[in-house]
This record gives sequence, C-alpha cells and structure tokens, in this order.
Amino acid sequence: MASAPPSAPSRLDESDRRRIARLPRGVTAGLILAALWLLAGGAARLWGSDIMVTRLLSFFGVGPVQANTWGLPAAWTPVMLVLVAAVLASVTWFVSDRVAPSGRGIWALWFAAVIAGAVLGLGLDAIRAISYLQDFGLRGLTVAVVESAPVTTYWAVMSGWIPAVLLGRRDGQAAPPVRARTALISALVSVALFVVGGGLADDARQQDIIRENAAQQATTDDTGALIDPTAVGDPVAETAPGVGAPTLQTDACTGDRATLLLGAADGATGHRAQAIHLVNVSEQPCVIEGYPDIAFADQNGHALDVEVVPGSSFLATDDGSATITVPPQGQATAVLGWDANATAGALVARQLYAARLPGLERGSWPVELDIVAGSTVEVTAWKLDTSAGAAP
Repeated sequence: MASAPPSAPSRLDESDRRRIARLPRGVTAGLILAALWLLAGGAARLWGSDIMVTRLLSFFGVGPVQANTWGLPAAWTPVMLVLVAAVLASVTWFVSDRVAPSGRGIWALWFAAVIAGAVLGLGLDAIRAISYLQDFGLRGLTVAVVESAPVTTYWAVMSGWIPAVLLGRRDGQAAPPVRARTALISALVSVALFVVGGGLADDARQQDIIRENAAQQATTDDTGALIDPTAVGDPVAETAPGVGAPTLQTDACTGDRATLLLGAADGATGHRAQAIHLVNVSEQPCVIEGYPDIAFADQNGHALDVEVVPGSSFLATDDGSATITVPPQGQATAVLGWDANATAGALVARQLYAARLPGLERGSWPVELDIVAGSTVEVTAWKLDTSAGAAP
C-alpha cells in the first residue's frame, strides 16, 4: 500500500520555520547598504591620491567621510564598521516598517536607506560637536557645523536604490511583524553606541597622531624636551602653596601702586642670573619688605620642580630683608641666580611666575632659562635700585 502524502500541517510547520528565520527586509537592506559603505571607504582610501578617480567617486558621494572609518587605530576600524552597520540596518528597518509594513516596495526601501544615511551623518556631526564641546566648552558649539549629514544623505540617495531594487520586488513570505517600539529602540541604541564609540575612536586616533609626530620629530632638541600634549602634571598655583596673604602696611606697594617687570638676564661661565623689578607706578612712595615669591612652569605648562631659596648667588649678593621705600616711578630689584644646566631632553623653565611677596597673586612671563627639574635657584630680597630713576 502506498504511503500517505505528508500532511498539510507538516508543510505549514516547515514554512513557518523558514519564515521566522528570515530577517526583515529593512534589516537586510540596511546590511547591504553597510556593505556598500565598507566598499566605498575602501575605494576612497585606495584611490584617494588619484585626482580623476577622486572626482569620479565624489559624484557618487564617496570620499573622506567613508575613508575615515578605515583610518582608525587598532581594533577601532572593525568596531566602527559594525556600529555603522547597526545604525544603517536598524534605521532602515524602522523607517521601512513604518512606510511599508509589508516590507515590500522599492520606493519604501530606498526612502528608508536615505533616512538611514542622514542619521549616520548626523551621528558623525554629533561626535564632532561633542569633541569641540570638550575642548572649548560651550564656545565649541559655535564652531560645530552640520557637514557630514549632507554628504552621507547624498551617498545614500546614490547607493540606496541598490538594496531597494534587490529586495523591493522579491517574492516570498515577509518576516513576522515586529512592534514599532522594538525597531525604534534598536535604532536609538545603535545611534547612541555609534556616537559614543565614535568619540572614543576619535580620541584614540588623536593619540596615535601625537605619538607618530613625536616619533618622527624625535623627543628632544637642544633647548629641552619637546612639548608633550599627553604629559601629566600640576599647573602652577596662583599663590604660594601653604602661605596665607601677608599683612601689608597702609603705604605698602600694593597691586594698584606697583607692578612687576621682567628685567635683564646675565651670565658668566657656568652661572646665570635674572632680574625682576618692582616699579612704583603711583604718585606716592610705597614700601616693600622681604623676598619675592618665585615659581616656574615647564614647556608643558606644568609646575617645574625647582627649589627656590633666599640668599646670595654667584652673580648677586643678598643683603637680607629690610623695609625699603620705593619713590614714585622708582623701582626695587630682586635677582634670581642659579648654576647652568644641560637642557637636552629635559623639562626646562619656559614660564617664570612671580609675586611681590609670598601669599600674593602671581603673574608670569614666558622665558627660556636653563633651569631644569631638580635645580636650586637663589633669590635676593627686594633692594632699592638707585640707578633707575624711572621705570625702564
């Protein structure tokens, strides 16, 4: 006896399994679009130096925007390509499902691809805006512009028809319907991960550029180590640490009566000196007693580890602290002294900070002194400069 044909329910069960295993057309279209993005970036990076090919690719919206993904360091390239695919697939899925719930229709898929391209570009612009915000504060938002979104939208217009044609007329059972909320959450999460990942990838790229430049330029020159943007250190304090504001006399050389000027430098074999002047800019005499407060910053803008001690040096004699009266337009002088140092590859003094007395607010001047980390600098007390009848 012939066996009975398979029952209808068995065929339906098999069909259901095939239908459930299929991806929504919007997701498939987005993945195809992501593959086109990958190929576009590879083409732009491979032939980017050929002006004729570059112009031809730009007609299709292919250029640096896609190529930048390939220029990321280490594992960031595959990570960002996955995130690009996630954004394109999820947004295309969400939009196409809203426009054409059946998943059919060339125009619906093409439109969804264009929206996905625009969202991707806006994500790139958001990454740039966040970077400006971190670097410049709220002022950074004034220079952040929407420049990637128009490019990626045009690219999606020129490329989005490909997955639309491939899938828009395809026969077969559609994937099971998905709640709009699920598709929307997938799109939002993908975009958020893309923006966060893009920011981290951009930071990694900037660090790579800094390291490459340092390797190409070497790490030092004859006047000290080159500036290192990644160096860690503390800024110079606005006032001397651990020192309270001094009690000043009523006729003291306060900030509104006197100002500090950087004087001339001097040197002898193996020894250096730098003068600092306190100039009375008021119409009345003022008094000052003690030693100026001195500090230094290195080429990276960090506090330089230097011991500043009161006393005489090879080129300047310290007469000790005494109350002196500075006449109008007259000046008092203090002299810094130190031994010459080798500066090749070293952290050196590139900013000199000074205050009239410890505990008062410091001002600063850019300098190029061979004072290195670990140096000792002697400073004399303020002394009336009788050779100067007026400010220099």
